[in-house]
Amino acid sequence: MKSFILSAAIVMGLATTASADVVELSSKVVTLNVDLSTTQVRLSNAGYTSPVLKVLVPELAGVTILDHRNEGEAAPCIATYESLDPEDVIQGNPSVEKVDLKITLSKGLYADVEAGTCRVTLHELVEGKIRGLGFTHSRLLDVGTRHIDDCQ
Repeated sequence: MKSFILSAAIVMGLATTASADVVELSSKVVTLNVDLSTTQVRLSNAGYTSPVLKVLVPELAGVTILDHRNEGEAAPCIATYESLDPEDVIQGNPSVEKVDLKITLSKGLYADVEAGTCRVTLHELVEGKIRGLGFTHSRLLDVGTRHIDDCQ
């Protein structure tokens, strides 16, 4: 989480002093088995500033580039901001279901003409619907600084 906050601060700081461009590198939909029971659906603030409703999805680790496991959790997760009640997901019917998740990987390019540099980031977004609720998870990785001529 600390690295995510640091990366976000870097990007926000650069966005105010430099030009930015985002390029989508890939987008795919995967179907994963998701356990919708009290063992995997939880209200938790692990990795967040306040509690959110999340579903742990262990198979997500095998289909993503970045780490979607929040600190203190047993597996990668996706979260919804549409409810805080685990029963809105479980609905009295715990089961393992196949869920389609869209995974989008993007490259951020932040040119600083004055410094002659280009800051590069990777952003991975996971999105899907589970029992009518929208779930998402996002990670940002600061890749580093390159020569401004590489900022294209």
